[in-house]
Amino acid sequence: MVGILLSLANIAAGLLVARRAQHLPVNRATSLVLTAMALRLVMMVIIIAAVVTIFDLHKLALALALMVSFFVMVIVEAFFLHARHENAKTPLRRRRRYRRQRVPFTTW
Repeated sequence: MVGILLSLANIAAGLLVARRAQHLPVNRATSLVLTAMALRLVMMVIIIAAVVTIFDLHKLALALALMVSFFVMVIVEAFFLHARHENAKTPLRRRRRYRRQRVPFTTW
């Protein structure tokens, strides 16, 4: 149960950062998401080490719960972000047509 709660907290923090990053330019969004991923990883290692040393838990059960819940939550997070990305797109009928400037044949 502790592994599932830790995984839920990790994914919730990731979703908060990803939702905030969607409103930023691509370079800043990428750096924000990658920095948050690194910080979440470090925090998870520290929290897991503290939980294992403080509480008397079955280590194999904790590891399996973390592994399974993290795998499921990453898939859910990917589907959530993909759905938000698809909803944010402009529908094709409202999109302006882009016309490439014609290049004279002699410049080839």
